[in-house]
Amino acid sequence: MKIQYLKHYLLILGIHLIIYTGCTTENTTNPVDPTESSEVVLENHQLTENETWTPEKTYTVKGTLEIPQDVTLNIQPGTTVKFGRNALLTVRGILKIGTPLAQEQVTELVYLTSENIKPAPADWNGILFDHTHDLESFIRGAVIEYATTALDIKTTSPTVAACTLRLNTTAIALDGSDAQIQHNDILDNNTGVKTIGRQTRPQIQKNNITINETGIFCENVQSIIRNNNLNANIFALRLNVKFNLIVSNNWWGNSDATEIANVIIDATDRELITKQVGIVYYEPFTDERIADAGFPYPTLLDSN
Repeated sequence: MKIQYLKHYLLILGIHLIIYTGCTTENTTNPVDPTESSEVVLENHQLTENETWTPEKTYTVKGTLEIPQDVTLNIQPGTTVKFGRNALLTVRGILKIGTPLAQEQVTELVYLTSENIKPAPADWNGILFDHTHDLESFIRGAVIEYATTALDIKTTSPTVAACTLRLNTTAIALDGSDAQIQHNDILDNNTGVKTIGRQTRPQIQKNNITINETGIFCENVQSIIRNNNLNANIFALRLNVKFNLIVSNNWWGNSDATEIANVIIDATDRELITKQVGIVYYEPFTDERIADAGFPYPTLLDSN
C-alpha cells in the first residue's frame, strides 16, 4: 500500500515539475522587450549610431547627451523631449529637429522642455552646436523653452525656422555662425538673439522678437537684421562693439524715430554704456507690423 501511495505521489510530483519547468522556460525565452517602453531616459549618454526619435515615446535627457561626429539624431515632428536639471545636448555631428526644410507645411511640433513640474528659465542648459561645421542640421517646427541658452550655435550654420523660443535666459546665441534665423517667435526671454564673432553674416529675418528684456544683443555688425517685428522689448537692440550697425525695414512698435531711438542702446546712450560702441542706423523702418513675420502656425500651439 505504501509503495503504491509512493508511486502515486511521485507521479503527481513529476507532473507538477514538468508544468513548472515548462512555464519557467517559456518566460526565460520570451523576456519583456525594453524597447517597447514608452519612456526613454538617457543619462550622460553618447550616441554610437544614427537614431530617430518618434512621437510614440517620451524622451528624458539627464546630464549630457552627445551626438558625436558622423552621427545623426533625427527628432521627428510630434515628439517631446524633456531635460533634467542642467542637462545639455551637445552636437558634434548632425541634429535634425522637426519638419524637413523641403516639406511645405509644418503639421506637428517638437517640444524641447524642462522635466520639472514647475518649470522656470535656466532649468536645463540647452543645445550646444560645438564647432560642427555641418550644413545639414536644422530646427523647424519646434518649441524650445526653459533653457539657459536654448540654441548655442558655434561656428556652424543650421537653419532655425518656424519655431517658438520662449522663457529662456537666452533664446539663440550665434558665435561665428552664418545661421538663418527666420519666421520664429522669440519671446519672454532675457535675451532674444545674441550675435558675436566676425567674418560671418547670420541672417535674422521675419521674426517676432518681442517681450524680451533685450531683443537683440549684437557684437557682430555683419549680421543681417531686417523685416523683423522688434516691439514690446525693454530694449529692442543693444550694440556692444565699437563698429556701426545698419539694420533696416524692421518694425519697432511705432513709427516715431525718437521712440525707436529710446529702445536702442548704442553710442548715443552714454549714460547706459561702459565701453566704446558704434551707432545703430535703423532707417528706413516700417510704419506698421510686418504681417508675415514670426511663427506661421499659431493654431498648432493653441492645440497643445
